[in-house]
Amino acid sequence: MIERDHTPNVGTGLSGAHFSRRNRQEPTDDRTGSGRWIALDESGYDGDQLHRGGRYMVLGSVAIDDTEAAAIVDLLREEARIQKSAPEVKFQKMFSERADRRRLLGELLSPGGPLHDRASVYVIDKPYFVAAILVNLLLEERFNSLGHDIVSNGVGRQFALDLATEGPRALGRDGFDRLIATAVGFFSKKNRTGGHVTVDDLCTVLQESYAYARRRKAPQAKKAAQVLDMLRKARSEAEAFARERPAQATPTGEHGLLDDTTDALVTAVPTVILHASIRYGGKLQVLADDQRLLTDDKLAVLERGATAVGVVHGLIEEQHLQRLVRGRSVDHPSLQLADLVAGAGRAVARWHDGEDDPAGNDLHLVVAPLVDRGGLLMNERPEDFARIDTDRAKRR
Repeated sequence: MIERDHTPNVGTGLSGAHFSRRNRQEPTDDRTGSGRWIALDESGYDGDQLHRGGRYMVLGSVAIDDTEAAAIVDLLREEARIQKSAPEVKFQKMFSERADRRRLLGELLSPGGPLHDRASVYVIDKPYFVAAILVNLLLEERFNSLGHDIVSNGVGRQFALDLATEGPRALGRDGFDRLIATAVGFFSKKNRTGGHVTVDDLCTVLQESYAYARRRKAPQAKKAAQVLDMLRKARSEAEAFARERPAQATPTGEHGLLDDTTDALVTAVPTVILHASIRYGGKLQVLADDQRLLTDDKLAVLERGATAVGVVHGLIEEQHLQRLVRGRSVDHPSLQLADLVAGAGRAVARWHDGEDDPAGNDLHLVVAPLVDRGGLLMNERPEDFARIDTDRAKRR
């Protein structure tokens, strides 16, 4: 059993040697001339358990430093009548149930507001993300062995879209949820030794899902059945993943990313950073909210990854990321604004999906334009850049 290091670290609530270096306690300040600051926070994040906590995960970002953010947060506290005893401003606790406060947030994001054209919302549709993982890890290698590249030509992405979009109609909601939950259980960290969800368990669900979808006559069911037919024959790829998976936690180094196969934060962070680099240019500095997943070494890997993808695809010409660090939102008002943006984005995504969410109803006109659509990285692996255009999402 691995003992956890409880040594405290300045600038973060995370303890231990893996969180000792990339911490930012002092306020961020663009006036220092060392690069523009971007603050990141998430909403709807449950680690790699992607079948819990609702359909969407959102990463909100704001191009602002603490010096400017502090004045905005102070004014928002005053106008929203948020108690001074509250250590930080949070969307879920303070805005989700208050229409008057949501109006104030909308004014911040609207044209003429202090956050207009500085905020961005990145939305991950979790079922699509899992469908893309299935395609990537089980089908890509199979096709490669036959001499076919299904990544660069977009075929793999279409497979994932067909399964995620048509799967609920082909399998029924309960059947599709069972498929997603089984896939998450197989690929998640809890299954490092393969005892939680075995290869047999995964293959059984894939086979049963295919058999059920094949019997449905709707054209949509046929698309999902075709993908499931390929997946059910990929037992050898599932066995290879189970063999190669590290048996213990690997918090450091690039090998640790294999332990985060179904963790959307690992792919969302570098993508959001890259989009910010394209949008703002220059040298960026990025402040992310505390997350135990993001060790010092993993932040370094994500930092390099955001740059490498952009340079390879010609989206940026050089390294635009100065540094990626973490901080506590209670210490950084910029992170509190990023929390508001992320929370608003998730509420709007739910509302566009047909859920009864008053916050989404109130904020959709100002938040929908913030959703990062782009289509910038169509040749990348689909699970790396899973997203949803909330203003076009179908209502259930």
